[in-house]
Amino acid sequence: MNTTQAILNTAQTLAVAGFDIANLSAPAARVTFDVPVIFDADGEPVAGLKIVGKNSDEYRKESHAVRAEGYRKSAKRKTAIDASTDEGSNQLVNVIDDNQKRLALAVVVDWYGFTSNGAPAAFDKDMIAAAYDKYPTWQDRVTTALENDANFLKV
Repeated sequence: MNTTQAILNTAQTLAVAGFDIANLSAPAARVTFDVPVIFDADGEPVAGLKIVGKNSDEYRKESHAVRAEGYRKSAKRKTAIDASTDEGSNQLVNVIDDNQKRLALAVVVDWYGFTSNGAPAAFDKDMIAAAYDKYPTWQDRVTTALENDANFLKV
């Protein structure tokens, strides 16, 4: 099967599934998803983070930067990280954790429910980074939501 046939087969499959192929050339609409992080006594969300998905410019740019930096660091190193040692395995985990945090931070584009002295607080990415350090589960919630593509599909 040549490339043209593969594209046509994909287009036909998408058309059968109800996807208008013209959407591939149209600008993508910005879709956000609310990730609750603070809950009241009844378990209802009162504050959270608004994120964009993996198809967003924010995610794609940060993912590219993370990968490019990884290749650059790897090329400069004399040897690969030796994950069989305590030092090497800790270094590798730190790199992976830092990369995950960067991606989870890049996709947060706003928040809701946060206040300062009773007034809505202005969105601040530095505060999100600090919150990820203080409350690692917030980052986990964002990462989990990011992995579910359905969160970013328009209904």
